[in-house]
Amino acid sequence: MPANNTGLLIYFDEDRRRDLIQDEIEGGYKPFTDALSVPDWKLTQLNIALLGFSDSTIDYISLAKKGKRVVTSKNRIEFSAMVNLGAIPIGVIESRLNERIQRYFVKASQGAGGVIPPATWAALIEAIKAERPALVGDIDRLTSLRRYSGFRLKGGAADILLQEREALGISLDIFSGNNQLRDKVLSAWAPYEGTVTEVNDTEATATLTNLEPGRSSFLKGIPQRYLQEEAAIQHDLCNWPGMTPLHETGVSVFHQGNRHLEVHYANRNALERTLGVDLIYYNEPFQLFVLVQYKLMREEGDLVLYRPDAQLKDELTRMDTFYNSTRSATSIQSHEEYRLSDDGFILKFVPSKGLTPASGELIKGMYIPREYMHFLLGQTGPKGPRGGAEITFSGAPRYLTNSQFAASVHAGWIGSRGVQTQTLRAMIRQFYESGHAILVAYATSQ
Repeated sequence: MPANNTGLLIYFDEDRRRDLIQDEIEGGYKPFTDALSVPDWKLTQLNIALLGFSDSTIDYISLAKKGKRVVTSKNRIEFSAMVNLGAIPIGVIESRLNERIQRYFVKASQGAGGVIPPATWAALIEAIKAERPALVGDIDRLTSLRRYSGFRLKGGAADILLQEREALGISLDIFSGNNQLRDKVLSAWAPYEGTVTEVNDTEATATLTNLEPGRSSFLKGIPQRYLQEEAAIQHDLCNWPGMTPLHETGVSVFHQGNRHLEVHYANRNALERTLGVDLIYYNEPFQLFVLVQYKLMREEGDLVLYRPDAQLKDELTRMDTFYNSTRSATSIQSHEEYRLSDDGFILKFVPSKGLTPASGELIKGMYIPREYMHFLLGQTGPKGPRGGAEITFSGAPRYLTNSQFAASVHAGWIGSRGVQTQTLRAMIRQFYESGHAILVAYATSQ
């Protein structure tokens, strides 16, 4: 088993295979597989690989996972989370190292080789960082992904980032109409190394803490290619007179064909003082919004449940007020305005299982519409053993799953209609000023 400070240097020396792989990567940074023999590398173990598509450059850095044997002495290797290094000349790297590194190349045509010695690998990565300083964050992210893949991160900060992760993930599903974009983005997230404490390698658990200002949103841990300083809707929706100074902001942009999704993050509090996470998703083709408020469920014995509190009551009242003031009283004027439900206010109940790096899956939780929530909390709603209200999977059987909710909003079946920009701005302001972290996801029609 290679140590954490080793890696592979792979040269794709077969023209046809090399061209196919390059087309696959450049068409969307998709994972790809190849068959190699690396005996000192355990099955399913994540490693870091440097990829060369000529014998004179290092072109990409990626994660590599060893799979099952496919031919004699060779295993399937899956490469993912690629970062484009911009064809760094090997000669430039060797001049920094005072050592020839071509001898470490694993040639894909021969499919045999080994990991690079730890000291050489560490020096090689530092040399690449020196040549590509703008990519240091992404390179460190891959190192963190390898280190904490399979871990569950706990703590108050992890709880908030877990909710932000769920909000971003469902936004990507709604936007794309499937889970492929979400899987690619979420599985590439990793924490900053200095924020992980109380590491237990046996139990694969750790605590997330000490997040610095500017690095405390989930968006800061995804690939840098999705991040940008500012985007088109930022000033229209996320600024207003007398706005409370932001603790942190962030903008990420995702593309699918000629459509794009802008995701804006705003939080006026440090994570330890953040009261929750809200998602406001605007679907421009159908001119609808949904607001999803996230709640964490806890384990109590054999049950996973959420116990309603005064904060939930206040938040429901705020939702009721906005629903009644924004609901369109006019009849529909187009096909796109038709809804199965024009109530865009939803609560998502998420079992608190810890934040998991290198995973593209959403947690299986419950989407509960505002009206159904009132029933669950009312006199005729389900009660716990002591007669109090509690939210459980069995007690709320009419919830929507992740896929049901995403498909319904994507197709315009549920959500408000006829909402104007000023209404969205007012809603963002109200929920932001309540002490929540806000993700505003705006999907364009072109």
